[in-house]
Amino acid sequence: MHFRWRTNPTVIARYMNDGDVPRESEVTLKPNEVCVVLENGKIVGSVSQTHMEVNPQVGVFGKMFGRSNPVRSFMFAFTGPHSILVQVRGISSNGDEINCLITLKLEITRETAARLITFPAKGHMTVTARQISELISPATASAALEVFRGMDAASMRTVQASEDALYAVKNGLRATLDEYGLAPRGGFITWSKTASEQQIQHVNELERMQIENEAVSNKQEMELDHLIQTEQRKHEIEARLALSGLQAKEAAEMKLEMTRLSAAGAFDLQQWQQGQKLEDSRLNSARTNAIKDAEAGVELSLLEAERQRNLLKPELEKEAHKRDSAMEMFEQVQAKKQERIRLKSEQEQQRLEQHNKGAQSTIDVLEKIAASSNDPQVQMEALKQLAELRKSDVSGQKDAYKDD
Repeated sequence: MHFRWRTNPTVIARYMNDGDVPRESEVTLKPNEVCVVLENGKIVGSVSQTHMEVNPQVGVFGKMFGRSNPVRSFMFAFTGPHSILVQVRGISSNGDEINCLITLKLEITRETAARLITFPAKGHMTVTARQISELISPATASAALEVFRGMDAASMRTVQASEDALYAVKNGLRATLDEYGLAPRGGFITWSKTASEQQIQHVNELERMQIENEAVSNKQEMELDHLIQTEQRKHEIEARLALSGLQAKEAAEMKLEMTRLSAAGAFDLQQWQQGQKLEDSRLNSARTNAIKDAEAGVELSLLEAERQRNLLKPELEKEAHKRDSAMEMFEQVQAKKQERIRLKSEQEQQRLEQHNKGAQSTIDVLEKIAASSNDPQVQMEALKQLAELRKSDVSGQKDAYKDD
């Protein structure tokens, strides 16, 4: 579907929400047309001199990844240049009348088109030449009067005075034009009252034609909507009449089908319950047989264990007798060993006592020799023998009680 955003020459720009643009509509932007696209309230770009779908939908893959169609709005603009007329009236310092028409050539570029959002932000969804004229008229008239107020009627109409006035007007409007995305591209001043009035009359005529065309379009649209609603209501009544008979027939068929399905369901339920009872009986019988088989197996295992125990009983008694005999023999051997150790200890004790007695007598003799002899060598030899004897006694006592 081809879409046209501009149907009147006085329209400079138009702001449209996505609901105002028909779905799957396409637009062809000429080299002097710009479209600024906004998504979720943010400017995402501007295009010009292209053919595009105005409001594309998110594809299947985008929806699979959780994307949704953004809330879009569009700012369409005609770059121009646009002729903006401003009437300047006043009195000079010497009493001459100032009455002229300043025509400014204003242009919109692709880079500055985004600033046109200022108009819809202030409630103007459609931007026309009259709105821009009303916007800049106070500043334009003030700047021009500052130049013309000190001149006479002849000086005002010179080329130099016109250039000075246009230069002053451009300087005075620079901030305002930048704010709204407009750029001056020249202008001229008309001092002829007839020409000025004709130009203003042409602008007013264009605007009046626009209003009349919109009124006619609205009236035709209302008549078309009424005709469509009448046809829709007519077709709805016919469809309801046809649908009522079809619904009655379908209701009877559905009731019959529901009765048949209910009977078939009851039969299937009874058949399933019977099968379920048979299956439960089979499972109970199998479980009872399994329990009986398990109990018989347990009894057989007990009997087999008793038989094995009876068979192994003589062997166990024989092993126990051997173990008792071995323990008894071991105790006898230990007792004999203890007795032998005791006897050997008594014998060793007697030997030590005898050795001690003999050693003591020898010691007494050596002590007497060492005490009674006057020869030092004899005393030293006696003491030496006494020390060797003591040493041998200590060594013999240490080795006397070693275990065998």
